Amino acid sequence: MKALHFGAGNIGRGFIGKTLSESGFNVIFSDVNQDIVDAINCKKKYSVKIVGANQDKIVDVKKVSAVNSNDPNIIKIVASVNLITTAVGPRALDKIASIIMYGIILKIQNQSIQPLNIIACENKIRASSFLKQEILKKIPMKYQEYLKKYIGFVDCSIDTIIPFFKNNNDLSLIAEEFKEWIVNITQFKGTIPKIIDMKLSDNLIAFIERKLFTLNTGHAVAAYLGLIKKYKTMKEAISDKKIRSIVRFAMEESGSVLIKRYKFNKNDHLSYIKKIFLRLENPFLSDNLTRIARNPLQKLGREERLIKPLLGAIKYQLPYSNLVKGIAAAFYYQNSKDAESIRIASLIKKQGLKNTLIQISNLPVNSKEVDAIILEYNSILKTIQ
Repeated sequence: MKALHFGAGNIGRGFIGKTLSESGFNVIFSDVNQDIVDAINCKKKYSVKIVGANQDKIVDVKKVSAVNSNDPNIIKIVASVNLITTAVGPRALDKIASIIMYGIILKIQNQSIQPLNIIACENKIRASSFLKQEILKKIPMKYQEYLKKYIGFVDCSIDTIIPFFKNNNDLSLIAEEFKEWIVNITQFKGTIPKIIDMKLSDNLIAFIERKLFTLNTGHAVAAYLGLIKKYKTMKEAISDKKIRSIVRFAMEESGSVLIKRYKFNKNDHLSYIKKIFLRLENPFLSDNLTRIARNPLQKLGREERLIKPLLGAIKYQLPYSNLVKGIAAAFYYQNSKDAESIRIASLIKKQGLKNTLIQISNLPVNSKEVDAIILEYNSILKTIQ
């Protein structure tokens, strides 16, 4: 069995690639970073240090190779593998779609009727379905029937923390023991691949939102608030008593929305939040805040980790003051090396915060929520002057 994985970064190597290798797949990584591609092809393996509650262990990931995403030969690989996965970031899925499309066309030309399943492992709701639509936009009409019959686009939820880690071995990683990979059982074509620790579900959206609006919401709030105070790591941010409190309450506010929407057991969900918080506190998993904060335009989207919980709280008439603090901090986020941060700052300077809020997050015009974010944003300005 062969699997092609797009994205040889932390999640790609430390979670998806590792899991597929342990499940018996020969894993081919695809990445635009030629240094990583060369390192993988030279060593054919790498190690992941698993940090657990009681003990640590080293896992060697073997039988791996790599190809640059711009290498024309990748089309042949797409046409020949049994499984494709991605961990490239939602905004890169459009580029991936073109590569996969040409691979599917070659697969058709080779008269292959071997099913191919594609799982986009991104922090985006129904990322695989989004990828499918991008491919359908590009692929000629005459190939679309084949795609619908033999190509499965399987939505999933993934949850683990793998911080940036660098030592003399550029491929080595540190990963937490906790990991969760839940997939939509109804979207596979052909035989469902046997992948260790992959859970099958017919109620995936609840799990996706549980993870996105708990771990990712907490991560984002801590990062944006931490950067205001010039902290560099998650450990520094979460050790700040004020930030710690805001993050915890923001996750509880988001959790109240999930409990209402999906009828989650309240005690179970509060226990889940506590578990997430303990993971954020783990000093061995402390991540760089600028990495967590990157791509704020995406994170401030209407369906994303900060705005959707706020809209849910508004809908169900639930508290949201701590979510507002995180949103205001995200709009304030300033990073000269982050194009999206520069874009937000430019919009605020040109048209003001209110119009920028409405444009980026699609929030209701003249609403008390917008006023609350503006008030919090101005409070941030006062504290740093």
